[in-house]
Amino acid sequence: MAEPRPAGDFVRDILRAAGRQKERSGYNEALDAILPEAHRSHCQVVGCRAGRLVLEVDSAPLFAELSSFRREEIRLRINQLLPERPIAQLTLRLGGTGHV
Repeated sequence: MAEPRPAGDFVRDILRAAGRQKERSGYNEALDAILPEAHRSHCQVVGCRAGRLVLEVDSAPLFAELSSFRREEIRLRINQLLPERPIAQLTLRLGGTGHV
């Protein structure tokens, strides 16, 4: 049986998750402006760290299109919309694979 955790650990975890969610919301808004609505519903931001944004795409054909033909366009548009939080690398992963 696991040892009980101090309440401070839970509060720290909650605050950390809230900070990540706030950071991701700007990128989600940028994606709303960049991608057509039909495509946007298949993409979600799953991480952002050290200038690297990770998007998960749940459609194989859309993943192929975005990763092969539109990756750099999307990255540049995000950087135009969020100049205070530029990304150097946009990584796309196919949903459910667990790969980054």
